[in-house]
Amino acid sequence: MKKWFKVFNVILIILSMIMFFAIGVQVGKKYDIAIDENDDYVTISYDLNEQKVRRLMSLIDNYYIDSLNTDDLVDKTIDFVTQNLDPHSMYIPKERGESTTLAMDGIYEGIGVSYVNYNDSVVVTHSAPNSVNAKLFELSDRILAIGKHSITKENRDSVKNYLEGKLNTQIPIKLLRNGNEIEVTAKRTKISQSSVPLFYMINDRLGYIKLDKFIHNSAEDFRNALSFLKKKGMKSLVLDLRDNPGGLVDAAQKIADEFLKEDQLIVYTQDKEGKKKFRYATGEGTFQKRPIYILINEGSASASEILAGAIQDQDAGIIIGRRSYGKGLVQKEISLGDGSKIRLTTAKYYTPTGRCIQKPYTQNDKNYVYDIRNRLASGELYNIDSIKKIESLRFKTPKGKIVYGGGGIIPDVFIPIDTVNIGRWFYEHGLNNHLERPIFSFIDKNHLTLEKIKEPHFVKYYSVDSLANALRKDINPIQNSPEELANFNTFVKASMANFIYGSNAYNQVWNSVDPMILEAIKLDNEQR
Repeated sequence: MKKWFKVFNVILIILSMIMFFAIGVQVGKKYDIAIDENDDYVTISYDLNEQKVRRLMSLIDNYYIDSLNTDDLVDKTIDFVTQNLDPHSMYIPKERGESTTLAMDGIYEGIGVSYVNYNDSVVVTHSAPNSVNAKLFELSDRILAIGKHSITKENRDSVKNYLEGKLNTQIPIKLLRNGNEIEVTAKRTKISQSSVPLFYMINDRLGYIKLDKFIHNSAEDFRNALSFLKKKGMKSLVLDLRDNPGGLVDAAQKIADEFLKEDQLIVYTQDKEGKKKFRYATGEGTFQKRPIYILINEGSASASEILAGAIQDQDAGIIIGRRSYGKGLVQKEISLGDGSKIRLTTAKYYTPTGRCIQKPYTQNDKNYVYDIRNRLASGELYNIDSIKKIESLRFKTPKGKIVYGGGGIIPDVFIPIDTVNIGRWFYEHGLNNHLERPIFSFIDKNHLTLEKIKEPHFVKYYSVDSLANALRKDINPIQNSPEELANFNTFVKASMANFIYGSNAYNQVWNSVDPMILEAIKLDNEQR
C-alpha cells in the first residue's frame, strides 16, 4: 500500500510540474524537485536570479581565458551563500556526504584505534572493543610506519590521513612493541558507535544514562539501557545530556515519549508561512511519573534542548546544570543531486509552553561564535543571577513554574563551575591538558602492568594516590582541603582511564565527584 501511495505521489508531482512549467513560462520561473533526508520530494522553483547564476557558470566554463575547476568554484560559492544565511545552515560537499549519512547511523569508517602524540612518537592508547582490529594493538605500541609511509616527528599529524582509505581494504602497519618491531595488517571497516555509551546504577535505586547524540538508533539504544536498569531495580533516572550537540528531532521525540503522558505536547515547529507541526506523546512510555533528573550545560544543543524543554515545560522532571546552548532552528537536509547536500534552516522549534530557545544572532555574528567564552567572561557559568532573562519571553508551566525563552534552557537547579571543591587547577591545567603528558608518561612506563587490569576493576579499585601526590607538587593552586585533594586524585584516575579504556571509563570515574550528579543524588534522597 505504501509503495502504491508513493507511486501515486510521484504521478501527482509530475502532473504538478507540468502545470507549474506552463505557469512558470509566463512569470519567468522554472521548477524542479529534490529529495530530503526522509526521501520526501521537495519542490524547487528557479527564478531569473538563479538562471543568471547558471548563465554565469556556463560563460566561465566555456569562455574564461584560464582553465579552472568549476566544480570547486561552485562548491565555494554554495558554501559562501549558506554561511551568510544563519549560523546553522550549511553545505556538505559530496566528499563528506556519505560520512555524514553514516554518522547519523552511528557508524564511522576506520581501523578503530586511538593514539596520542608523545615524545616525537605516535603511541597507541586503546582500540574500539567492537573493531575487528581490537586484538592487533596493545597499550604503548609505537606506530613506526603505515603502508609505505614512515612515521616521523615531521609527519605524525598525517597519521589519520594515512589510515584512511577504501572500505574493506587492508593496510600494513609497523609497530614497535616492548623494543621489538612487528608488523600487523589492519582492515578498514565500518565501526558502530552507540549513542548511549554509558549506563549503570549509581546506587540501589538511581540509574544513570549518558546520551551523547541523537541519531537513528538513539531511541532504541535508550530503551535498551532503560530496560536493563529497571531490571536492576532503578526507580529514578539521571539522564546526562551534557555536551550533547543534538541531531535528529525524531529521536528526541521518541525518548521524551518515555516520560510523558498521552497527548502531552513534546515540541512544535513553525515555518516561514506560519504553518505549525505538533508532536505529542503516545502514552506508551515506560518511565512515566517517575523521578527524572536531566543534566545540561552550555554544550547541550538542539535535540537535547527539545528533550529537556519538553520535560521542564510538562513538569515531568528536574533540569540540573547550566543554561544550554540555545539552538532553536530546524534544518532539513536536502540532496543537491551529485552526492552533496545542504542543511537548510526551514523552521523554528518551540517547547510546549511556546518558548523558542534560539539565542539571538545576526549574519557573521562573532558574538554568536564566541558565546560560550562570553558567558564565562560575564560570570554566567559561576552565578545564576548573571543569566539574562527577558521578561517578555516569560512563560508558565501547567504547575505554575516560571520558564524563559530566547536563549537556551535555564535549569531548575543551577550548578556553577565549581572552583572550590574541584579547584582552579582543573580549569587551568586539567581542561588545557597540561597534566596529560605526566599522566601518560606514568602509563607508558607501567603499561605491562596496566594492560592486564580489566576496566571494571580499574574503575572500582585502582589507586592513583602515589601518582597524584607526585603531580600535586607541580600544581600551585591546589589547597589542602580534603575535598579538593580527593577530587584531584579522581581527576588523575579518570584521565588514566580515558587513555587506557576510553571516555566511558573516564566518565564513570569522574561521575563519583561530579557536582551535578551529586546534586541529583541529593534531590533523589529527599524524595525517598
